[in-house]
Amino acid sequence: MISEKKQQLLIFSILCLLAGCGLISCAQKAPEPAPAVRKLTIIGTGDLQGNLEPTLRSIRITRGEEKTEVVGGISRLAALIKQIRQESPDPVIAVSSGDDLMGKYFQQFRGKAIFSLMDTAGYELLALGNHEFDHGPEVLARALNSVDFTVLCSDLEVEKTSMAGSCQPYLLKDYQGIRVGFFSLMTNDFPVVTVHGKVKIRQNQVVVARNMVELLRKKGARIIIAVTHIGTAKDRELAAGVEGIDIIFGGHSHNYQATVERVNNTLIVNGGEKGPALVRLDVSLDKDNHILPGSAAYTLIPVTADIKPVPAVETQLAQYRNQLPAATVVGKTEQEWDLSSTSLRTRESAVADLVTDIIRNQFQVDVVLYNGGAFRGRQQYPAGPITNRMLTDIDEFECTIYLLTIQGKYLRQILEHSATLIGEGGFLQVSGIQFKIDPNGLPQKLSVTDAAHSRISQAGSRVQDIRIQSSDGSWQPIDPEHEYRIASNSFLVEMGGNHYFWLKKYGTDIRNTYLTMGAIMINYVRNHKVVNPVTPDGRITIK
Repeated sequence: MISEKKQQLLIFSILCLLAGCGLISCAQKAPEPAPAVRKLTIIGTGDLQGNLEPTLRSIRITRGEEKTEVVGGISRLAALIKQIRQESPDPVIAVSSGDDLMGKYFQQFRGKAIFSLMDTAGYELLALGNHEFDHGPEVLARALNSVDFTVLCSDLEVEKTSMAGSCQPYLLKDYQGIRVGFFSLMTNDFPVVTVHGKVKIRQNQVVVARNMVELLRKKGARIIIAVTHIGTAKDRELAAGVEGIDIIFGGHSHNYQATVERVNNTLIVNGGEKGPALVRLDVSLDKDNHILPGSAAYTLIPVTADIKPVPAVETQLAQYRNQLPAATVVGKTEQEWDLSSTSLRTRESAVADLVTDIIRNQFQVDVVLYNGGAFRGRQQYPAGPITNRMLTDIDEFECTIYLLTIQGKYLRQILEHSATLIGEGGFLQVSGIQFKIDPNGLPQKLSVTDAAHSRISQAGSRVQDIRIQSSDGSWQPIDPEHEYRIASNSFLVEMGGNHYFWLKKYGTDIRNTYLTMGAIMINYVRNHKVVNPVTPDGRITIK
């Protein structure tokens, strides 16, 4: 008696012998790909940052050359969203991957203007970014009360906070018979880059994502879309570590991708920043409403001046614009603010002490390093009202704040470099550290070709008695091998400005908070009402 398996092998052998005689073909014909039944389109933006109006910006949307033109604007975005929906017989889903609440419209209207305009423009799904919390969860919750779009907060613990009921852990929605599940993820930097109040984040994003995928599949989702605010690098890790995510529409890294990425079976796109382009991803579906492999079509649609704005959105925007004051009083000072070059570039500055202390407390770092040239505005501001215009003028360059970790030996070298720049914009103002400078000591010298290839040619010995403040308030000698947490700005870190090459070259865990000194000061003054420069405490002593 021949087993069934042996029978199958025997039949296959006979067929192949017949094929050898030319009687039949033994080659297996590749199966025909399943025909597309319909399409699904996902469009959207990320990190809009309150840019509601068209602005002159140097951009490169595709791989072509960079050019400067007037781009963006919520009214033009609305026109594209409307046009794409009208032209498509299949579902079109408009999403935002967060960090939409920033800028003057956020400062004045606390999220109501931006969210209501996005609502009118046709967005239907928002994943919260960290900047949505910059005025605290109470303000955010109030701003969300009057909008119709869905707000996701899958990895945020909002129960028993003011955000309870303002966002939801997932969305399962039927689009013309296609059941689509959505969830969101927040950057793990959430606890240190915003005013989160009692809202907490579940740090293990892989676990959250796996739980969301399992839940949404059980509830019948055919397609699962993660709308994330974790950055493209983390999106790739997510796709590699979690099965079942069909599409990741990301934010937080502020980059437009040249092409759609695929990691395993997951498609990845990113919403870019500030809205000069609308991201579009089209996928074809089979009869079971699964995405057909290789069917993704990715487009970046420039939001240019030839796009006719949607009148209703333009009218709504004008109503908010007309309510913007020339300057808004956010608090007051009882003392003069001295922002002269002498105070900022030759000695410890009372205003810089105030600002760097606020930055250190907000980000819970060991040390803040800020070049005196980063402080602009008028030479002196008298006692009296503090306006948002005053603070944005002081932060004229709008450099974003960077966080990083660096060893004490490099921190010492950085201070030696600062000691050679007394009287210049590169002289550092600091927080969390104290030291003495002897201008008569041996100066540090650099051999510089460019910011990326600088080196020390003479070590220098002007800086003495460096001490770092511990968590208990005591001052401890700097440890050359210890890793210190630093806050600085994009000019020094990313650009290596004033030849501070150490931060980027030797720094680790470098992170851009995308917050500016001006934005932090506006929030701080608004919350504290009366803000005076602190009395210099001797953190920088020049002999």
